[in-house]
Amino acid sequence: MFSSLSKTLLRRPLFLPTTLRLISTATAASNRTSFAFSYLVNSCGLSPESALFVSNRVTFETSARPDAVVNVFESHGFSQSQISGIIRKWPPLILARPERTLLPKLKYLRSVGFSGSYLAQMITFAPCLLTRSLEKHLIPNFSRLRDFLGCDKSAVTAIRRSPRILLQGFEGTVDRVVKILRDSGVRESSIMWLVKCHFRKLMKSHDHLKKIVEKTKGMGFDDPSAAKFAVAMLAVLGMSESMWERKLDAYSRWGWSKDDAMSAFVKRPWCMTLSEEKISAVMGFFVKEMGLESSFLLRHPTLMSLSLEKRICPRCMVFKHLSSHGLMKTKFCLTTLLTISDKDFLVKFVTPHIGEAPELLDIYREKKHMAMGALVP
Repeated sequence: MFSSLSKTLLRRPLFLPTTLRLISTATAASNRTSFAFSYLVNSCGLSPESALFVSNRVTFETSARPDAVVNVFESHGFSQSQISGIIRKWPPLILARPERTLLPKLKYLRSVGFSGSYLAQMITFAPCLLTRSLEKHLIPNFSRLRDFLGCDKSAVTAIRRSPRILLQGFEGTVDRVVKILRDSGVRESSIMWLVKCHFRKLMKSHDHLKKIVEKTKGMGFDDPSAAKFAVAMLAVLGMSESMWERKLDAYSRWGWSKDDAMSAFVKRPWCMTLSEEKISAVMGFFVKEMGLESSFLLRHPTLMSLSLEKRICPRCMVFKHLSSHGLMKTKFCLTTLLTISDKDFLVKFVTPHIGEAPELLDIYREKKHMAMGALVP
């Protein structure tokens, strides 16, 4: 009986072929995963953890397609770290068809103004842009944004600062925000500026944008069509109540009351967008170095927004030098000295006095170069 059973089993191996097939399939899959893992680590610079994550989602047995993808990115100026970041964020791109999926879109984006490092940065931030249809998504949505802002350059600036515009589409992003702002009475030029330069903040707060508009009106900005309303709205939108209080405290340390700070805010909304450190540094310079009362800045809050290192300090040092040497023949308003262009400043305050004070240009240059982290040649 045993002999008969043995022969039967030998003639009819009921489970062995299935088992072998499973083992063979598992081995092949393991080999593919192992090859992909090695390639991602050695050729793309991924960490072992990231390579394992990607190789569990895409597998390949040869390097032909991945090499072609990597070559496309490298030829467009992407660094290895950017390429590895793209693959980590969107694994299927490592197996994309360059001629069909990558090259037409990269060529179009470069043609409208995304070139060099800007293109690489945007794709690294949002690699799934390369999975969107060129004809049905990228071109029509870029075109709508360009038509709204007036030129390719402005559209590129807006997308660089907020890639979600191109990723999610004009209708799902810009259209929604613009409608709220228009209905609230914000002037068109201000809306265009907000979309171009600060859309990420607007999109982040889309759900309560109407409340932000109303809150801004209640802080002394009655006319939404005024140019400064958009800046005030950004200040309100970008700060929590606790941050707002900390900035009021920063001004109070230099003698301003809460009403003073709010009055300055209504005059020049930018003064409440400054960091606490910038508030303290500018106030300290005018009070300690220039010997002015803090009320001077309350009358001229525009000066708070100027660069301390690149403008206020260099120009004020020239002003002090001229005054101490009796070279200020004409009485000038300090605000004029600080707000005119660099060219006009040199013409009015430096060039006319070079003969009497040849060191004046060196003083100005030294402060300017120190601010830019460079040495005077």
